[in-house]
Amino acid sequence: MYLARETEALEPLPTQKTYQYKLYPNAERISAHRFAAAVLVSDILALVLTGLVPILAYKGMGATSSSPYLAVIGGGLFLFLLVSRVLNVYRTKHVFSWRQTIPRAVASLLLTFFALTMISVATKTTADYSRVWFFSWLSLSLTLMVSLRAVMLAVAEAKLTKGACLQRALIITCGANTFTGAQLALETANRIRAVGKIIAHDLASIPELGPYIQKLDPQVIVLNVPWFQVEAAMGHLNALSRHPVEVLVLPQASVGVQKIIRLRRLGQQTFFQMAEPPLVGWDRVIKRVEDVVVASVALLITAPVLLLTALAIKWDSPGPVLFKQMRAGFNGRLVEVWKFRSMAVEGTDLTASRQTSKDDPRVTRVGRFIRRTSFDELPQFWNVLQGTMSVVGPRPHALHTSAEGRALDALVEEYASRHRVKPGITGWAQINGARGELRSREQVKKRVDYDLYYIDNWSILLDIKIILMTVVRVFYDPRAY
Repeated sequence: MYLARETEALEPLPTQKTYQYKLYPNAERISAHRFAAAVLVSDILALVLTGLVPILAYKGMGATSSSPYLAVIGGGLFLFLLVSRVLNVYRTKHVFSWRQTIPRAVASLLLTFFALTMISVATKTTADYSRVWFFSWLSLSLTLMVSLRAVMLAVAEAKLTKGACLQRALIITCGANTFTGAQLALETANRIRAVGKIIAHDLASIPELGPYIQKLDPQVIVLNVPWFQVEAAMGHLNALSRHPVEVLVLPQASVGVQKIIRLRRLGQQTFFQMAEPPLVGWDRVIKRVEDVVVASVALLITAPVLLLTALAIKWDSPGPVLFKQMRAGFNGRLVEVWKFRSMAVEGTDLTASRQTSKDDPRVTRVGRFIRRTSFDELPQFWNVLQGTMSVVGPRPHALHTSAEGRALDALVEEYASRHRVKPGITGWAQINGARGELRSREQVKKRVDYDLYYIDNWSILLDIKIILMTVVRVFYDPRAY
């Protein structure tokens, strides 16, 4: 329906002495525009059919005319197309993304029905049609629209996995480092696949590309050259502007340059954006609202547990109920983290020069229980309300925590990147088993990798998943001690 088949076998062009040419197997190309059009048609059908079909039932329930229903359906279709245009629901850049296209479609549909409700109330026409039909139409259209879209996305994903692509690419490499077709497919989740590759010794050896572009019909040219030759390469290949292709430059550069996120315009100047905060704009607001709501509810629900735990600690051993320790927080700033005391007073270690181990003799009887159930962490919800911690985030370590006799930030280069967000009571590392005593560099690296994954992939849904899995771990977690 929406697939343009282009599987003609291509013969490799002659290989010259000054460069090498490699031909990759050609791939079936999925047209993003045809796919977007097919999704649009399926959404229209879902919206119209789920509105029309219930009319037959409700006409037998007292509805004397279908005209009001048809008018509402027509108005709903117009509003849906208008809202979808504003939200870029059918933009080809997003149409293959599960995380983009389905939420946008759902938002468009809900806004459409909200607008219909407001218009009906304002015009006093709500009595002209059945409210049962209206809400049935909403639920049915939402279910059918999401289902059809999910099926179409699944079919497209299956084809991409089996060798199809959205765009074909010609890779041009000049220099020692090569960029393969397999790497391109992996980096783009099979969206872009190489159909040919030219490897030249230097810029002067790159052949005339016109015949290759005409033969292979690529949509993308990937130019892989040494960093210091990028400007010269663009001038040398200026003729590419005469062809309908997208040119992407992949500099053979150091790791720091390869971490460039994107280009950014400031006034008339173009800058390389090497890094950006993980939470910006509304994401920071949403995260803070989440923290305040969850912490407030948690403190309210666990108030009896907090009281009983405090009494048990006082009964079990002399000393304060709370243990306060300075740890590295957001942006490396020191924060005072609160916990229920789980060790005898004489065994507490404010700097964690000695980590807590399994069957540690310093831990009290009550301390073993509250550590195993993570009840000792409950006072940190006050830290969350203060704004120094989040409910979910990388766990903060005490200042002198070490492994293999070395500081954690000296063992793993990326360790300090954990401080780009607020530390959390629980985190992605903890629910994946990376908790407890740190003894080796491998353990530290594993925990840092989990934390950086969380930072790079943060979403409100991921936070909810971590919170729910943490609740499960309270009742059973063999790694807790």
